Amino acid sequence: MEQNFGKSAPFSLGVEEEFQLLNSESHELVSRIDEILPAFEGDREEKRIKAELLQSVVEVATDVAATVSEAVEDLRRLRGRLRDVAADSGALIAAAGTHPFSRYEHQEVTTEQRYLDLIESMRWVAERELIFGLHVHVGLDSPDKAIACANSLRTYLPEILALSANSPFWQARATGLASTRVKVFEPFPRAGLPPAFASYEEFELLVDRGIKTNSFEDYTYIWWDLRPHPRLGTIELRICDAQTRMDSVAAIVALTQSLVATFAADFDRGEPPGTEQITLIAENKWRAARDGLGAKLIDFANDTERPAREAVRELVARARPAAEELGCAAELDLIEPLIERGTGADEQLAIYEESGSLLAVAERLAAETVRQV
Repeated sequence: MEQNFGKSAPFSLGVEEEFQLLNSESHELVSRIDEILPAFEGDREEKRIKAELLQSVVEVATDVAATVSEAVEDLRRLRGRLRDVAADSGALIAAAGTHPFSRYEHQEVTTEQRYLDLIESMRWVAERELIFGLHVHVGLDSPDKAIACANSLRTYLPEILALSANSPFWQARATGLASTRVKVFEPFPRAGLPPAFASYEEFELLVDRGIKTNSFEDYTYIWWDLRPHPRLGTIELRICDAQTRMDSVAAIVALTQSLVATFAADFDRGEPPGTEQITLIAENKWRAARDGLGAKLIDFANDTERPAREAVRELVARARPAAEELGCAAELDLIEPLIERGTGADEQLAIYEESGSLLAVAERLAAETVRQV
């Protein structure tokens, strides 16, 4: 299996955002990817704007970035360019984990072989994948360090989910969940929380056996909430809902990079990664998906409960020394205002409570997505 750990600078970043394509009048999802992509042919963004499973989804990816501010500025440019191209085809872009009212059965599948094969293989499970995420790649200089950092970070995936929850609506109804997206995605095979690995070789063996048994073509068909990405030389955080506000993207990317750097320093000192029982991490993930920052999460240090906001603030404090060294302390500081105002899910629910209109929610998502561009 090709692996490129160490080929880029330690803690280099790559960020991917999945956007909704909306009809500019009705704000319903619209299948316009075939009109969007040709506009990027032949320019520097061509390989960074991609189709996804459904034609109402578009993914953008940054270049490899040395710092959080560099990655965020790249994302601003990409949002702005995508906004302008979408407008030329009568569409808008919006960022959130789900659309408030559009239905999955009304969406068209992208006619690429990988996606057609996914639909054939997974059927209804894949047809329902009308969801939108934020993925963060962090570069590491050795495969064993990548596994150690992934083992440590996996314990805190629920806190990051609580912070990023931004999908309270599904199929025109409030679900009672802060992150409906993660529950829609969990029925996928090889999805959900990752196992802890004793070594990189153990991960390689799992992938080799999966390919040998015709379980999947390669490791990119393993869709855990956090996974090693050997070809890119990164670990990839995949648990986050797409973020409407650019400030929220910056805050989450800064926290992720700083935590990985913190755990990498632990590895360099010979300190074994901390791992927890997957059942209790899954309990915290469920609570975070249900209640977002309003959740009570298990504190594994003493087996008690505590507010998610307290848990996130403790995580920020742990990450701060690394953030100072990496130059992303200002972006890490954006987490506190996010905690104070609430998640994207909280904001969507407040708009709905005030207006009684899911259309108003969709309109606000589209406006806020490009407000800071």
